[in-house]
Amino acid sequence: MKKFILPVILIILFASCGGRQEGKEQETREEPAQQQDNTNLDFNVPDDKLTASTEANATPAGTMDAKQYFKQGTKHYQEGNYQEGINAFEKVIEVDPENVKAYYNLGLGKYKLGEYIEAINAFTYAIGLNEVDTLSILYRGLVYYHIEDWRNALKDYNKAIEINPKWAKAYYNRGTVRGRIKDFVGALKDFDKAISLKPGYGEAYYNRGLANYHLKDRYNACYDWQKAKEFGYQDAEKALSLYCRDQ
Repeated sequence: MKKFILPVILIILFASCGGRQEGKEQETREEPAQQQDNTNLDFNVPDDKLTASTEANATPAGTMDAKQYFKQGTKHYQEGNYQEGINAFEKVIEVDPENVKAYYNLGLGKYKLGEYIEAINAFTYAIGLNEVDTLSILYRGLVYYHIEDWRNALKDYNKAIEINPKWAKAYYNRGTVRGRIKDFVGALKDFDKAISLKPGYGEAYYNRGLANYHLKDRYNACYDWQKAKEFGYQDAEKALSLYCRDQ
C-alpha cells in the first residue's frame, strides 16, 4: 500500500477506555446541528506496522542456499525493494516449499505492492502450514479489509485475538472493520481494549473518538482526539479544530 490513511470517506469510527469521561453523559447526547454523517474527517485503516520476518525456518539438509535467499529477501524489504524481495522469497520456497516464514514474507511483499489476491494466497498457504501463525492471519485480515471483504476480515481478526488475546493491534484492526460496517458500539469496545493493552496508542484514541462521534457523544470524542494529539497523532488536530472549538 502506498498510504495507510484512506481518502475522505463518509463514515467515522471508533471508541473509549481508561480515561473516558463519564461525568457529562446526559450533556453529550445533545448533538449540535453541524455534527452529521457528512464529516470530512479521514479515518485510519487497520494498523499494518509489521515488518518482514528476518529469521528463516530450519531448513532440510542440503538447502543452505534457502537461508541465503531468505537473507537477501529480508535485505530487499528493508530497503523498500519489494519486487526484488518477492523474487528472493519465491526462490526460498522453490528450495524449501514448507517454509512458513517465507510464505508470510512473500504475502507481505505482495500486499505492499497492492497485489491483494496473491497476498491472500501466500498468507493462506502459510496458515495452512501453521494454523497459529498470527502474523499471517492478521495480515490476511488487513488484505481482506482493503478489498472490502468485511466478513473474512472479521474472521481473521477474531482468530488472531483467540490465539493472542493480549494483542492490541488485533483489537484495533477489528475495531476499524467494525467501524466500517457501522457497528460503532462493537468498535468502541475494541478500541477500549486496544488502549487498555497499549496506553499511548494514538491511532486507537483517534478512531475511538470517531466512534464516539458517530454515537453522538461529542464530549468524549473531543476527549479522545485531544489524547490522540498528546500522543503525537497529527490528524487529531484537524478533528479538534473542526468539531471541538467550544469544548
